[in-house]
Amino acid sequence: MKAPIEQTSRIETKPRILVIEDEPAVSILLVKILKCHGFDVCAAATGIGGLRLIGEQSCDLILSDIDLPDIDGFEICRRIKQNPKLRFVPVILMSGRLAEENEALALKLGAVDYVSKPFRVENIVNKVSAHIQGAKSAVYETRRH
Repeated sequence: MKAPIEQTSRIETKPRILVIEDEPAVSILLVKILKCHGFDVCAAATGIGGLRLIGEQSCDLILSDIDLPDIDGFEICRRIKQNPKLRFVPVILMSGRLAEENEALALKLGAVDYVSKPFRVENIVNKVSAHIQGAKSAVYETRRH
C-alpha cells in the first residue's frame, strides 16, 4: 500500500512595491500600472512617510522619486542600505533631472537602478520585475550557502 501524499499549502503572495512619489498624478499612475501587472502596491507622498511605511510593512522593492519635499530619495536609499534588516531590499530611484551624476550617485548609494522621467510604462514594469526576481534569487543563494 502506498503512503499517502502529503499536501502542503503554499500561500502565494504578490510582491509588495512601495512607491514614494510626491506628484499625485505620477503616484496614481505608478500604483495603477504596478497593480495591473500583479503587484501589491502601497504609496507615500513624502520620504518620511515612505520610511514609516517601510518600518510598518515588509516591501519587496522600493521605487522612489529623488526630489521629495522633505528628505530626498538619496537619503531614503542611504537609510535603507544602512539598516541590516532592509539592506537587501532593492531600491530604484527616479528623477526628472537629466544629470548623469544623479544616476551615478544613486548606484553608488546602493540603488539597483535609476529611471529618468518621463518614463515608459514597459520600462518601469520590466525593471521592477527583473529586480524583484534578482532579489529572490539572491536570497535563495544566501540561504543555500
